[in-house]
Amino acid sequence: MMPRRILPAVTTVTAAAVLLTGCTPTSVDPVRVTGSSTVAPITAHMARAQQVAIEQTTDGTLDGFEEFCRGESHINNASVPITDDLAALCAENDIEFIELPIALDALSVVRNSANGAVRDLTMEELGAIWAPDSAVTTWADVRDGWPDEEIVLVGRPEGSGTFDYFTTAVNGEAGQIREDYRATDDIDELTGWIAGDADALGFMGIGNYLAADEEDRNVMATVAVDDVEPSLAGVQDGSYQALTRPLFLYVSVAALEEREDLEDFVSGYLDEVHDHLPLVYYYRFQEETYDKVRARFDERVTGSLLDGVPQDDVDIEALL
Repeated sequence: MMPRRILPAVTTVTAAAVLLTGCTPTSVDPVRVTGSSTVAPITAHMARAQQVAIEQTTDGTLDGFEEFCRGESHINNASVPITDDLAALCAENDIEFIELPIALDALSVVRNSANGAVRDLTMEELGAIWAPDSAVTTWADVRDGWPDEEIVLVGRPEGSGTFDYFTTAVNGEAGQIREDYRATDDIDELTGWIAGDADALGFMGIGNYLAADEEDRNVMATVAVDDVEPSLAGVQDGSYQALTRPLFLYVSVAALEEREDLEDFVSGYLDEVHDHLPLVYYYRFQEETYDKVRARFDERVTGSLLDGVPQDDVDIEALL
């Protein structure tokens, strides 16, 4: 595992378990969901909308896959596609899965709004800031005329799909990042760090940013990347492509065969998520894409559309 110097408060972060209950579930045990804290708000919202009981942990996409591929959860929320080694782990444990794209996310670079100088960064500058061998310590190191103040870097840890996607997009390889930044899987903690320091800079999903606690949200702002904001328009017209990613559900075929309530939950999820995504601040595929995703579920099409390789420039709608 890559070493990282992290403050003690970060190293103690663990999965946050949330039990969401509505009407009496059709099974004794709630549907068990692991994985991404980026996707978790969507799944939690859909469970409430359908009055389905779920037990959801937000331990990161890749750590969630470890549990899912050992048969310890029914669904894994994922902000990156399953990797080859994790797909192999599923195969070793006879876990067949259906990969279901459900939404689009604009991975966002976020600053404290008091830092009025830093309103935009290029991908090249992001790479200079976050590279494993980066010599950047102050804003002045990034661009002439910017403040000679130390940058306080914060973000997601190893094991998070957001971490893998960001490092791949910015530094060219998953996991490649400087060690001296604070990391957490707790989104409230992450937004609190940015809101609490005028020189903070971090990364998270657009939905996590927009759904932040109002007090924190009011003192944060997104940074334009190559002059493009992480907006719906930028995602739809492709101008924000470098940091646009699909979000997924991975569903266990064996669990579907054993639990009627899981079948009903996923079916309702796919039928309704297009209409519900704006309520949780995520972006939608074209409506016809959800028909193809639903067909993938109904026909029990297993395996990954992306051959197990996380990619930062992929057109899911073209692959379906």
